[in-house]
Amino acid sequence: MASASPAARLCALACRRASSPAQRLPRAQHLSRRVRCAFSTSPARWAREEGETADAPQTLDLKTMNKAFAESATPEGLRQLDELTKSNGHNTIDEFLAAKLRETPGWASEDRSLEEELIKDDVGEKPNKSSFWFDEEDPETNTEEHDEFDEDDITSMAHGKLEEVREMRHYARLAAWEMPLLAKFAKPFEPPTENQVLRWRYTTYMGESHPAERKVVVQFSPSDFKLTPVQTDKLRKLAGPRYNPEKDLVKMSCESYEHKAQNKLYLTGLVDDLIAAAKDPKDTFEDVPLDLRHHHVREKPRFPKEWRMTNKRRLELEEQRKVAAMEDMKRAESGLLVDGKKAIDDYLMQKLVEEQEEQRVAEMVPVQKGKARR
Repeated sequence: MASASPAARLCALACRRASSPAQRLPRAQHLSRRVRCAFSTSPARWAREEGETADAPQTLDLKTMNKAFAESATPEGLRQLDELTKSNGHNTIDEFLAAKLRETPGWASEDRSLEEELIKDDVGEKPNKSSFWFDEEDPETNTEEHDEFDEDDITSMAHGKLEEVREMRHYARLAAWEMPLLAKFAKPFEPPTENQVLRWRYTTYMGESHPAERKVVVQFSPSDFKLTPVQTDKLRKLAGPRYNPEKDLVKMSCESYEHKAQNKLYLTGLVDDLIAAAKDPKDTFEDVPLDLRHHHVREKPRFPKEWRMTNKRRLELEEQRKVAAMEDMKRAESGLLVDGKKAIDDYLMQKLVEEQEEQRVAEMVPVQKGKARR
């Protein structure tokens, strides 16, 4: 059975062609009349529409026509379209429409433009991927209507500045009203006891989700576990490159699991395994030297003791300054001391006098030439 979409295209083409006063095709009008009769609800309505069309051509709304054909399509009307197709020697309405377009000059381009308009109305405009508002997951924003600026709003930079001000005010309110309420949860600092030898470190981004937030770091000193010297040395050797000889600390971290508690549990088990291996008397590792090649000691420059200011050195400097001041006074009295500021001022004054003299001579030369001409 025929579908409503080809029938809509066929009728729209026939109506468009018939509405043009310069090109009227009787066969197209007949075809349009037969198609529209198939979807008419009553003869009176068709006669009224026929009279209105004869008086004045109306502008066709393709989207409304396509929708109207789709809504008013009935099995009886589609059956009549099939009969019309077979009576013209075709199997489907699409073949009949293609043959009609080939027989009628100029209809192929109209059909192509009509099909493009119908597809554009159904699918919509092609999204502009270079648009600022383009979002593949939200097709409603894939238009350029948001990029139009009607001089009724501030710029994007101004919006960003306003957002920054809002964020600052938000945290200012938190500091003024909510943070003082945390004082009742304050606890006095208690230093760790001898049994609390593990130092844990967590990372937080103030509520923001971050991949590094699950990382957990543990530090401990091998000498805090109250082991024998042999077991303590063995624990340092088992730690390998994680041991820092300058601070006597072992540092390990884990971020293999999704949650902090899982990473902490893994590190706790790893520390227990290291302690158990250090206490194992089967092999004490006394014949294995402690490898510290992984740790590069950087010598920090220190201020030499010889350069430190002492009272004796301070008195010597004062005596040297007094002797230098007396020599300067003697040179000044004899005129041998050069005053740098006075020398610069004298040079600038001499330079100014020379420039004024050159300018005066340049003004007198043209006057003398004029007198000679007279």
